[in-house]
Amino acid sequence: MARLFIAVEVPPAQAAWLLSTLPAAHGVRAAMAAQVHLTLHFLGEGLGEAAHAVEQLGPGLGSLRTPAFVLQACGAGRFRSGYGSVLWAGLAPGPGLDELRALHAEAGQVLADATGMAPERRRFHPHLTLARCKPTVPESALRAWLDAHRMLASEPWRVARLVLYESRLGPQGPQHLVRGAWPLAAAATPGC
Repeated sequence: MARLFIAVEVPPAQAAWLLSTLPAAHGVRAAMAAQVHLTLHFLGEGLGEAAHAVEQLGPGLGSLRTPAFVLQACGAGRFRSGYGSVLWAGLAPGPGLDELRALHAEAGQVLADATGMAPERRRFHPHLTLARCKPTVPESALRAWLDAHRMLASEPWRVARLVLYESRLGPQGPQHLVRGAWPLAAAATPGC
């Protein structure tokens, strides 16, 4: 069974820059630049193998109405758990974030229609996971990073497709493999 999720890609240059801001404390495990993405829907193992999921979801994801849009990382935060912390970058408010929310809703409807999977009940909190931190990372190092990067801002990037990833867990961390990709609708051009 494949562990699958639908996401938006982050270009390697923006991902590498965001990762370069992380604290150099022992126990901070940064994501690899190629693995930084923005998850819209985690499917888990519910759809079986990736090829089956592409077959089920492809027609609906191939006819998305959300147009291509621009995103920009903005701000930083963390999630805490018993296993440590997750450091993340947020997204700048504006039209791009509105389009991302529309894409999340539209892809969720495709999932419901194609598979019967109910949409997640928790509120969509778009973020880019940058690092996982062991509980042994000093709180002072995490607070210093958060304080220094509250106004973090990357270069903007264009989102032109939606991607189905398969996540394979290994000793070096998860590896995300592209199993399907669907272009977003062409952005509207202003008329004369």
